[in-house]
Amino acid sequence: MEKYQCRCQYVYDPEIGDPTQAIPPGTPFEKLPDTWVCPLCGLEKKFFVKKEGKPTSESGHPTIKVKVKCFSTLRNAEKCDFKDGTEHELFEGSNVHDLVEKLEIPLEAIMIVFVNHKEVDFQTVLKNGDHVALSPKTGAM
Repeated sequence: MEKYQCRCQYVYDPEIGDPTQAIPPGTPFEKLPDTWVCPLCGLEKKFFVKKEGKPTSESGHPTIKVKVKCFSTLRNAEKCDFKDGTEHELFEGSNVHDLVEKLEIPLEAIMIVFVNHKEVDFQTVLKNGDHVALSPKTGAM
């Protein structure tokens, strides 16, 4: 039975199963229920890749592109502009928190996050083509 790896480095080993979600030893990855998620980061089963050798956490994961606008004090011409927004490539399954880390913006500097004009939280999973806007705790939009 083959092992599968999440981008957070967790490896599902069918010989061990997943006691945190009542998955008994000997359960192959393909037989895990669709509701099963990574016990470390909560990522869905569909984002796991077959573990071959020692892949990096992002090995084999497809990517998405999102457009990001930053308001006021969060603006940065190279990483997060306001005027036209800035396009960023992320790994499929990435959430707003992952994007903010990539942009190197302190979480505590952000007051409001919008994805496609709707207010969301940092755990919101992003999809290809999403438009993300970040607003600081102080300053005008």
